[in-house]
Amino acid sequence: MPDATYQVRVSGVIPANVLEELPDLTVSVSPPETILHGSLPDQSAVVGLISRIHGLGLRLIEVRRLPAEDDPDAPPGIAR
Repeated sequence: MPDATYQVRVSGVIPANVLEELPDLTVSVSPPETILHGSLPDQSAVVGLISRIHGLGLRLIEVRRLPAEDDPDAPPGIAR
């Protein structure tokens, strides 16, 4: 099964050293939130990311799996 694309919104700013561990995710900071966007291989990876955010004491706002048509990285005509 191909990777699914997610958007994760966190209150505050994720420390730079943690972001270095997430090289495949796009990060945008829109104070007071940090938004992570990218593909994760499976549900275990999603739970791992959420656990990491929780362990940092950051407040998770939202986790969304994006539909294939909203995935800017998906090739045309390919549904994920």
